[in-house]
Amino acid sequence: MAKNRPLEVFILGVFNTYQKPMSGYELIKVSIDWRFDHYIEASSNASFYYTLKKFKKKGFIEEIGSEQDENRPEKTIYKLLPKGREEFFKQMKYYLNNLQEFYFNIDAITPFILLYGFFRGKKELIESNEHQIRERTKLFKKIEEGKKYVESNILFDLNPFTILALEHYELHNEAEIKWLEKFQNMVREIDFKKNISEIPKRLYTQKKDN
Repeated sequence: MAKNRPLEVFILGVFNTYQKPMSGYELIKVSIDWRFDHYIEASSNASFYYTLKKFKKKGFIEEIGSEQDENRPEKTIYKLLPKGREEFFKQMKYYLNNLQEFYFNIDAITPFILLYGFFRGKKELIESNEHQIRERTKLFKKIEEGKKYVESNILFDLNPFTILALEHYELHNEAEIKWLEKFQNMVREIDFKKNISEIPKRLYTQKKDN
């Protein structure tokens, strides 16, 4: 079975949790209040509305009306359908029974760091790394705020699982900072010009030996 994106599972989960009709605006607010917007891969609010339209076509939800507050844009209200509830449990089973891999966008460019450093120098790489470390360090405050919000919920003692995603993210953030620090040390220690100049020599020696 093809898995949904985390955003899609999240939306189905919110509908099933609240058991009431909801608008895209309300779903976005829930993601922010729960501090779960960091991991559900929603590049913008439009991602929520796109997913709702997709779910409507699939028969997971249906449009039951709209409402408008003063001069704000009209909000479309959706209701969860039995097919959407069934899909939610299918996706939950998938995530619980399949090993999940983690992807970090920066990995796509690490094989080319030597080349980049050769042409652009260490300074730019070091500054970029320092920026990432600073920004990731700031995330701990956001995570703590989220944990406090979740723990303050009157139902937290009955459903303590709600905090697991934040704790998981906290651990990954700590690991990512350690990786960035290792990356930073490698950049500081390596001689980019020397290594680049040695590559053709080593390839020539290898070809000669073969």
